[in-house]
Amino acid sequence: MKADKSAFSFAFEKYLSNIVINFIFKVIKSWYNEYEVLNMKIKRALFIVSLIVLFIICFSKMNESYDDLGRYPYSLTEEQRDIVLEQLNTEDINFLVEQKIKPEQFLPYLEVEDFILENTVWYDIAYRTQPENKEYVIAFINKYRSYMDLRTLEDVLSHYSYNELMRFFDEGDSFTEDVELITNPSDILTYVKDGQTLYHYEPDDLKSINDLPHRSIVSDNDILVRKEVVKPLHSLATAMKEINDKPFGNMEIIVTYLSVENQYELYEKAKARYGDEFIKYWDYPGRSEYQLGYSVQLMPKEKPKKDKKDDKNTKEDKKDKKNVDPTTEERREQAIWLKENAYKYGFIIRYPKEKVEVTGKKSQPYTLRYVGKELAKYMYDHDLALEEVAQSDYQK
Repeated sequence: MKADKSAFSFAFEKYLSNIVINFIFKVIKSWYNEYEVLNMKIKRALFIVSLIVLFIICFSKMNESYDDLGRYPYSLTEEQRDIVLEQLNTEDINFLVEQKIKPEQFLPYLEVEDFILENTVWYDIAYRTQPENKEYVIAFINKYRSYMDLRTLEDVLSHYSYNELMRFFDEGDSFTEDVELITNPSDILTYVKDGQTLYHYEPDDLKSINDLPHRSIVSDNDILVRKEVVKPLHSLATAMKEINDKPFGNMEIIVTYLSVENQYELYEKAKARYGDEFIKYWDYPGRSEYQLGYSVQLMPKEKPKKDKKDDKNTKEDKKDKKNVDPTTEERREQAIWLKENAYKYGFIIRYPKEKVEVTGKKSQPYTLRYVGKELAKYMYDHDLALEEVAQSDYQK
């Protein structure tokens, strides 16, 4: 019996020992696994920290040798680079890169007082179009940039002086508020729309045509047109003999180019004659197409004064109702001939009777506008006024 108990006690003790040993083993293994995980985490943390430190060191080294102009796509001399880096910060240089501004567009102005980098393309266009002292150009652009458009800046400065533009921007138009300046008055398609003005514009290629019959309606007797109009007008004048076998068709020129000063005189006369209706016959100063230098107004020559005897005979002739006034008939023939033939020489009837609603002007059968042969024929064939022509409708 005792032997059985001893055997049972031994087996139990052995079983219990195994349990304790297994438990201890599992605890040790668990501790080991946790140590390994912790060790791995520590290693990872140390690795990440090492990368961060390495990155900081590399970035610092790169920053020490970083070139702000490294991305600038145009070459600069060492002297130019030094000037740029001295005058501009990183943000400014980024602007140069993003806008692809060439060295010649900003370097000449970089050290000028009141230089603004965002205006540098404006400075360059203005200076190249109308050369002036750089300080003057920069001051002009800085003050008046908001009044202009970069797309038309070259056109504007090709036709108006800085002084004219400053006066216009500062004083405006004396007749109407919010008037827009015509940017390209030399374009052959240009006409003056409502709300537009030519201000003090004067074509730079005016030529005298005083050799043609003329009688100016303004005090200045010099008859001027743009250079490209001279030859076609002489050709037209020669052909007009077909009307009545008389030189220039027995007509004369009374209006060509008009300065804005001349227009004031005619504006006052039109106001006095037509009152509020004057706009149907004339224009405010600065808004007349005659200022462009492409327009010509003709007029039948006045009949010479007769003595009393001739005047008596004329009155007797008028008693015959069948008698047709030769002057009236000739004027009709002149108007018809111009309407049917002027286009052959590059001219159109500017204010035809059929287009009163389009032009806003009363019929003026003797007022011509030069547009060139191709456009004149196109307009004649399609019965168009200048206001109805789009540049894409024809090829110059």
